[in-house]
Amino acid sequence: MSDAGFRQGLEYLEAGQLKDAEEAFQSYLQEHPEDALGHNKLGVVYGRLQDMEKAKACFLKAIELDKNCIHAWNNLGNIARQDGELDQAIRYYQKAVDIDPINPIPAKNLRTVQRQAKWSFSRIKDLLGKNSD
Repeated sequence: MSDAGFRQGLEYLEAGQLKDAEEAFQSYLQEHPEDALGHNKLGVVYGRLQDMEKAKACFLKAIELDKNCIHAWNNLGNIARQDGELDQAIRYYQKAVDIDPINPIPAKNLRTVQRQAKWSFSRIKDLLGKNSD
């Protein structure tokens, strides 16, 4: 399978044909195991299939292959944020922003999770303060 395999995986992913996308990206990666973006996209497929363990493994593999894969850093931030690990999400998003400060997606995600973390801390502090009376 050539680069056409990657494009086919993208088409399946965009069409919501997740099992077909999974197969296409897996086949592509058999021939191109060092392609960080291929691993990232396979991780996106697993994320949409709600298999976060496999998704995270794919994103980590993408970063292992390319430390500057901002998409994988951003996607790891998304998983951490979804899991309520806001400090970890901030670190992942910050890494993506450090790599590409112009990319609006990780920058927006970073600002959002920073607000969430601040709100969560403030809210918990307020709740604890009210309960200590």
